[in-house]
Order: sequence, then structure tokens, then C-alpha cells
Amino acid sequence: MKRVFTLALVLTSIAGGASAQGSLDAFNLSYNDLKGTARSVSMGGAFGALGGDVSGIAINPAGIGVYTKSEIVTTLNFANTSIKSNFSGNSMDDKKFKVNFDNLAFVGTVPIESDVVPLINFGFSYNNLKSFNRKYRAGANGLNQSFTQYLADRANNQKDFDNITSGNGYNTANDWMSVLGYSGYLIDETDSKTFIPTFRQENTTETANTDLYIQEKGNVSSYDFNVGTTIDDILSIGLTVAVTDIDYHLSSTLYEKFSSNNDDYYLDNELKTDGTGWQVKAGLIFKPIKELRIGAAYHSPTWYNMTDRYYGVVDASWNSELIGTPGYREGGASNDYKLRTPDKWIFSLAGIIGQYAIISADYELTNYSKTNLSNRYDRDYNFSRENGLTEQYFKNSSTIRVGAEIRFTPQFSGRVGYMWQQSPFEKEVKDRNIIPETAGTVPQYTIVGDANHFTWGLGYKFTPNFYTDIAFVIKNRKDDLYLYQDSDKVELKTNQFSGLITFGCRF
Repeated sequence: MKRVFTLALVLTSIAGGASAQGSLDAFNLSYNDLKGTARSVSMGGAFGALGGDVSGIAINPAGIGVYTKSEIVTTLNFANTSIKSNFSGNSMDDKKFKVNFDNLAFVGTVPIESDVVPLINFGFSYNNLKSFNRKYRAGANGLNQSFTQYLADRANNQKDFDNITSGNGYNTANDWMSVLGYSGYLIDETDSKTFIPTFRQENTTETANTDLYIQEKGNVSSYDFNVGTTIDDILSIGLTVAVTDIDYHLSSTLYEKFSSNNDDYYLDNELKTDGTGWQVKAGLIFKPIKELRIGAAYHSPTWYNMTDRYYGVVDASWNSELIGTPGYREGGASNDYKLRTPDKWIFSLAGIIGQYAIISADYELTNYSKTNLSNRYDRDYNFSRENGLTEQYFKNSSTIRVGAEIRFTPQFSGRVGYMWQQSPFEKEVKDRNIIPETAGTVPQYTIVGDANHFTWGLGYKFTPNFYTDIAFVIKNRKDDLYLYQDSDKVELKTNQFSGLITFGCRF
């Protein structure tokens, strides 16, 4: 049991060394969903040139300058998410239903005795930018590959054999996944100071049954403070300062059972990420003629202070002998660092057809290769490797939003829209010419594909002051999941049906 004692030292001291945060994790925290009021979402989120909606303000702060009355608004959202996996011909399907509180906002107007600038508008809003709530699994039987083979290759590529076998928790160069695998007897050392996998060590025709279970929880939310105005009924300008919170929790289990001797093991990982950041947004909306609006907005990076808490545990049964490695749920290991998300440019165009119809479109450009990790304190580790890998993995990503609204009566409106999000991964990563690295002891990773959102909805004004909107969204996306670097691809198909209802009052 000497290895078990050694791992305990590793887990209690890991906070002083290696990080659990890598390039793929940073991307996951900075990639947002289609969110907002029911009116905005039903039009595909294409509100950058329209304004007069709290979601439009989140896209283009100049939208607050369009207001001529004060407003209070709130939105509820329900989402039913289905994730189907296909791993070596074996299919699995998981569903999850979740109700979210998406936004609460207030916009106020202050009259100014000026013909050029008649109003100064200000606002505060809470916005749910992203929900992580989902669960899925993948598995297949009779495989000719095992995670332990990858782990042995990984350990053999490390520079110092003794760091893995000793589990020196104070060496920042340690590969924690290799240390954990060795401590749980997933790999063994040889007399020539190399590592071999437990899989097929005694039986070269052995096969593996492999399963992966993943559950994610949490959300990214922002608190926006806005101010803006309209100049001479031609140019609207606005500024937003946003405070953003991240709350993310990942639980994953990799299970393998070998055909010889019924040997099996569990690799359990938990990651809890918390962060608070801030950003600045600025925008303008130009109205050259009554029927046309042109918008442009810039979103600065969000600068976060982050904290990860994590642990990894192996529970294994070799030759009917139970072997466990202790994990530390209470307190556990932690790491403090900084995250800078990429900035964004948004360009918008909208046409107003009298009192009867609106057509609008947004184009958003984000360079995810500019995502950056750094230390919060003066430590030796500077994340230079992770930032270099980010530049290799990611590229510019485009988002296109289009929408239309038709007013059937002064009280009743119908809306449709569409949003397309481009995958930000480089072609070399998708084609497996570049194999991404994972951080900490979490082996799996996902290459997200393009996302499509089909939207529609209705709006009704009960009085000149009170209104309600409803919206529906069908989202689909195809991703590639890998249980570990050398594993076969798992095809993930996400289908999500969402409904939103917004209540508003203007006064």
C-alpha cells in the first residue's frame, strides 16, 4: 500500500504545483449561448441595431439610447436537453430538464431640457449568459484499446521516472495523471525504468469494456450597468460596465472492465470552478434614414480572478484485490489564477418597415486564440505552455444572427429568427493532426461543432404599459468527444428545446 500513502501527499500539495485549468477548460468558460428576453431570442438574438430591449443592450449598449420610457422586465426559461452518443456503434441517450431565471432588468429615463439630447437613459440588468446543466455518457464493449495504454505512453514521455513513482507533490513539473495512474496500479514500472499498462499485461487478446459518465452544473451570469442617449434623433451611443460571475461544477467517471480476471477500475474526477470578472462594452446605432439602422459594438475582454478546487481518485480491483487511492472532497486541492476571455466585435443592420415589420441581422467576430491564462500571485508557473496551445487550437469564430418581426395588430406580433455559431477549433484539431492536451487528472475533452438555433415566438400588449412575450428555440450541434487522447471518437449529438416567457412593464 505504499503507493496509496504517496498519492495522499500528492493530493494535499497539488495546489502548490500543477494547474487543473488548461486551454480547453478556458474555452468552455468563455463560449456563450443564445440567451435574453423572449422577444430578442425569438428573433435569433439579432438586436444589435434595434435597441429598445434589455437583450439588445447586452449586445450593443447603444440600444439603451433608443428608450423613450422607463421599463422593468424579467424572463423565465425552461430547457429540455437530449444528448445522444455513439461510441464504436453503441448508442446512448441522456435527457435533462431545467428551469432557469434568465434576466431581470430596469431601464430609467431622465429628461434633459435639450432638443439635441432630450433624454439620458440608465439601466441595470442581471443576465444569465450560459447554463452548463447537462449530463451524458458514452460506452462500448469489447474494445482493443484501454486508457491504461495511453497512460503508460504518457508516463514514458515524462522526463523524470522518479517523480512519477515517488509522487513528489512539490515538483511543479509532475504529470499528475501519470502519478494518479501509477498510484492506482493502472500502470506498472519495469526494471528498465519504463511503464507498461495493466491492460493486456498477462493476456494479449484481452478486451476492455469502457464507459464514461459526465455531469455538468452551473452558469455564467453578468450584472450590467448601462448609460446612453440619442443625439439629434440620428445617433445613439451607450456604455456598459459588466461584472460577471462563473459557477461551474464537473463530475466525471471513467470506468473500464477487462475481460481477463474481471479486473476493473474507476477514475473519478471533480472540478469546481468559481470566478468573478469585469468588462466594458461600447456601441453606437446610426439612423441615416427613418427606415434604416446601422449598429456597431465592441466588447472588451473579461478579466477574471478564478479559483479551481479539484480532486482525482482511482478505485481499482486487480485479481480480486480491492485497491483504493484516497481523495480529498473536503477542502481538497485548489489553484488560483487569472483568465482573460477574448474581445468581440459586433456589426448590425436593421430595416424598419413602417409600423408593421422589422428585419435585422448581426455579425459577431471573436478570436478565441486570444484567450489567456496567468497567475494571480508571483509564482514560478506562468501558463506559457497553455497559452501557446490555445493559439494552436483556436481561431476566429463567426456568429450570425438574423430575425424578423411582423405586427399583425397594434397589440399582437409574430417573430422568427436563426442563429449560427461557428466552431472556433482549427481544422488541424478537428482532423486530429493536432491532439489537444488536457489538464490535471481529467482525461476527456470535446471538440465542439457548429451550432444552429431555430427560433420563433409571439408578443402581446395587454395595455400600452404591460406586455408579455413567448419564444421557442430548437438548438442542435454535433461534437466530437474523446475519452482520452488516443481513444476512438465518440459522436455527440445535442438537441435542445427551450421555451421562454418575458413579462414587462413600461411607464
